[in-house]
Amino acid sequence: MNLNDKVDQAAFIRARNRRDKTLEAPQLLFPSVQVNIRAGELPKATSNGMQYLKIPLNFL
Repeated sequence: MNLNDKVDQAAFIRARNRRDKTLEAPQLLFPSVQVNIRAGELPKATSNGMQYLKIPLNFL
């Protein structure tokens, strides 16, 4: 839907909601949330010196 002066706010919201329902979650959603919630800081290293991001297995 193209946004122009003939599209009111309610119509735009309806169109976006309809479109958004057809989209899958972004592939990097969970890793990005983990970094964003820490203000860009990566998780602390574990005992083996590696830093890990976690993803829920039932998401894949």
